[in-house]
Amino acid sequence: MTAVSRSIPPRRPAGLFRIIWRNLRPGALFINISLIIICAICLLPVIWTISSSLKNRHELYMTTPSLIPKEPTLANYEWMFTRADMSRLPLNLWNSFKVSMGSVIIQCISASMAGFAFARLKFRGRDLLFYLLIILMFIPRAGGLMAIYELMEFLGLRNNHLGLMLLFPSAISVALFIMRQNFLSVPRELEDAALIDGAGTWRLFWHVDLPFVQGGVAVVAIFEFIYVWGEYLITLTLIDFPELETVSIAVTKLRGWSAHFTSDILAGYGTECAAYVTAMLPVILVFVLLQKWFVRGLSEGVLKM
Repeated sequence: MTAVSRSIPPRRPAGLFRIIWRNLRPGALFINISLIIICAICLLPVIWTISSSLKNRHELYMTTPSLIPKEPTLANYEWMFTRADMSRLPLNLWNSFKVSMGSVIIQCISASMAGFAFARLKFRGRDLLFYLLIILMFIPRAGGLMAIYELMEFLGLRNNHLGLMLLFPSAISVALFIMRQNFLSVPRELEDAALIDGAGTWRLFWHVDLPFVQGGVAVVAIFEFIYVWGEYLITLTLIDFPELETVSIAVTKLRGWSAHFTSDILAGYGTECAAYVTAMLPVILVFVLLQKWFVRGLSEGVLKM
């Protein structure tokens, strides 16, 4: 029996070494370096804020500042939560969480139903109405601030968290677009089979299409939570009482309070950074928890246009 000579391919590094070898090619290397630079530029302000919140006043105003604190301290956070002037900060955090979650629930329900209607139902003026709603995303809400103020005053919803929960989801353009694209990605064959079995419009929406667009709902929830949590102008206009203010307003007021304590070694810029870190932690936590669904919703809906 004669042995057949075969050309043995060169051995390639396995596992982690194979990944490194693949990423060291000229094209991949250029892309990876560019992504690293972009990520560093985007993350540097966040890292600097976290670092500054762990520094004392002397280290903050050094001639040659350092990115990593030499003597880390949590005193800025302690000062922020124990000062009598800022004793309402936990309440402000709760107000923001309550308004954000209420807005997210209303937005997800309304955007899902509207997205299904514009994607699957046929009615007169459907496309025209959809494009008109999409155009609204290019109009800044600050332009209608006076009209919003008068409308909320007329409805008795000023100085009321329910008014904010109803107002913020009214900016439905982006959420509607995302949900419509996700519903369009659902196979028609599933709906046809359900219609043959006698399913109505509501069952078609709830039992057939909605389970396939959970990623899109997660995308809408994340976008709405981030928007409402950081919204400042409308909340400042509609809320007058300190006990009803959200964390975005409380953080801006902290700058005015800390300026009166210039002799305090732990007040000032470091305390402001501690407040910013405290305010952004819930947003980061929500994104981390829903990251898988966020990527799935974008890949199944928006990226398949």
